[in-house]
Amino acid sequence: MLKSMTGFGRAEHKDDKLHLQVEVRSVNNKYLKITSDVPNALLSHQEQLERHLKEKVHRGSVHLDVRCRTAVNSLPYHLNLEALKGYYRSLQELQKELGPEGEVPLAALFSLPGICEKGEGPEREVETQLPLVESLINSAMERLQEMRTQEGKALQEEILRCKRQIERILTRLTKKAPQVVENYRERLHKRVSQLLEGTKAELAESDLAREVAFFAERSDITEEIARLKSHLQQMDETVQGDAPAGRRMEFIVQEMFREANTMGSKVGDGEMLRDVIDIKMEIEKIKEQVFNVE
Repeated sequence: MLKSMTGFGRAEHKDDKLHLQVEVRSVNNKYLKITSDVPNALLSHQEQLERHLKEKVHRGSVHLDVRCRTAVNSLPYHLNLEALKGYYRSLQELQKELGPEGEVPLAALFSLPGICEKGEGPEREVETQLPLVESLINSAMERLQEMRTQEGKALQEEILRCKRQIERILTRLTKKAPQVVENYRERLHKRVSQLLEGTKAELAESDLAREVAFFAERSDITEEIARLKSHLQQMDETVQGDAPAGRRMEFIVQEMFREANTMGSKVGDGEMLRDVIDIKMEIEKIKEQVFNVE
């Protein structure tokens, strides 16, 4: 079963402190290329996170994006209420001694040491949730793979449709080839007879047979048809397999073009040449689809 190189997957987690969102995107590439954007707190684990992608994707450009945001009720700073109460009691005692003139506003307490303490924030929080991040990556990859598999089915259907069309054309060519040789023999016989008309020279059947044999050998595409059928069989087996098929199919398409070009240089019949052109067009369609196959 073929897989497309194009896909997208997303997974997220929300709680009262943190909102985590993971996205994975993949597009076409001849080779495998992995990139990622992760929070600073996860940079030391970046390679470990990317490994989850490499284990499941074999070809294409794949980008991982991990984002974290603080929830509404999670603040980067918090008040140390016990320290604030202690400062406040001390100031009350001091105010009794100083009198009304020594009143200190409550807001002034917030500048004292230990009142406002820095929280861990989303960056620190996400580092403690590394297993959760990895789980989200796996979930996003599952959705990405579902999309790639679904698109791969469409690619496979189109490739097999083109394959069947090429097989039909090859069947026509196989049937036409003997008749083309016979038509050439008749045309050659008629032409030579017209040239010799009114002369004492006679047409030697042996010479005619030798010329026809030379034409038949020169225009024979039996081997090319057989090899092209073999390539189509290999493609069918590759498409039906479970292993990544893109690189192998690219090679098969190159070989199919090679055989079709050789056939085009050999055939001298107009109808057969049009059939060969049609084969090349179908191979080109397969090539366009293979560009998207993993």
